[in-house]
Amino acid sequence: MALKKCAVLPLLAVLAHCVSGEHERVKILSFGGNGMIGSEVLSRLLARGAYDVTVVSRGNWPFDSAERVRQHVHAVKCDRAKDAECAGLPDCDINTLHYCADLMSVVNATDRFEYVLDFSGYEAKWVHDAIHALKGKVGYYVYVSTDSVYEVCEERGTGRERSSESDAVRPRDPEKRDELRVADAYGDAKLAAEEALGDQRDDGGFPWVALRFSDVIGPRDNTFRWILYHLWIKFYHDLEIPLHVPEGMQDVTASFTYVEDAASAIILAMDKREKAWDGAFNIAMEEKFTLPGALARMAETLKITNTTTSGDSVEGSFFIYPTVFRGPVDVSKAKEVLGFTPTDAETAFRETVQWYEEAFSKREVEREEMLRRFKNWVVPRSHHDRLLAAVGRLLGDAVTKKKYRSKRKGELADIDAAAAAATAAAQREEL
Repeated sequence: MALKKCAVLPLLAVLAHCVSGEHERVKILSFGGNGMIGSEVLSRLLARGAYDVTVVSRGNWPFDSAERVRQHVHAVKCDRAKDAECAGLPDCDINTLHYCADLMSVVNATDRFEYVLDFSGYEAKWVHDAIHALKGKVGYYVYVSTDSVYEVCEERGTGRERSSESDAVRPRDPEKRDELRVADAYGDAKLAAEEALGDQRDDGGFPWVALRFSDVIGPRDNTFRWILYHLWIKFYHDLEIPLHVPEGMQDVTASFTYVEDAASAIILAMDKREKAWDGAFNIAMEEKFTLPGALARMAETLKITNTTTSGDSVEGSFFIYPTVFRGPVDVSKAKEVLGFTPTDAETAFRETVQWYEEAFSKREVEREEMLRRFKNWVVPRSHHDRLLAAVGRLLGDAVTKKKYRSKRKGELADIDAAAAAATAAAQREEL
């Protein structure tokens, strides 16, 4: 029985687990893990039953992450973005993590974290902070990166449509580097974090790997990017608001990463260990997408027909996908080295649509946040009543219909009020 339990762990972790005994768990420190990608990864790892997981976050547990993850881990609050109170003063320790007492208590009490998973390292400084705060205690650092790194690099050679991992090379010209940095600060910060991990390794530090995800789609997206388009299409014929596809975006191609694939790739990189160490992997579906194509596929999956799009001439026009302009990525390295198998787009879209349909129907708190953002981004005030009426009809039960009817403030609310007054008057006459 002991061998069966050990067999699911990576080789070096297996040895530590088996030698130390049945109750010795492999320690994981996870920066983030409460969001879209992190909760999927940790729920899978927790199912193995062999890990002692500490999650470092600001304390938010969106969607069902509290049930899937929170109750099974040691949760520690720490805001990596918060500057030290002494920032700017001489001799200040600017490492934010050192001011997170609960986290440092865990770090000081732990000889070694076999894995550090970094889902929230959006700034290079935050990764630098982790490198120094965890010095001598890291077995293997798994960093969630992005294909936005290619936006701040030299353009790939002609004849290649997709970016490969070796294309992440900054321009030698300082002015060009600064120009790209300004154009995509996010990609610059993520690449700088990868560079920090590489530099510390060159100085004798811990092994690391970076997984470069494209725009991630799938369940539990707490950025609410997918759901804006989802609701836009779902209520298209109620609102009659054309889908924005700004001019110049019709033919821009990019990759999507399905969240299930993101989780699979992280765990594959953990399990492969030395084979994956000290480098980066592109992780995405093999299909390439344009914004019109993605919207058409979403509409087809939702079984909504006859939608139209509009361009830059529409006031307030915007786009959410894609977030990169260097094209799709090549995932052949991940397939070869990690054994990564991408999900096909049809499956990814179908499963994503199904999850959000159920969440919209059954999860009231999240539904209210979806609608709030949808109204803020897409629906003009003149159309709010139409939306609320459509939501009430869709959800069906009398209590919910009444709730959304009470939120109306425009023409439909006046109609409802008049109807209610007429009904009351008729009832009085009957008495």
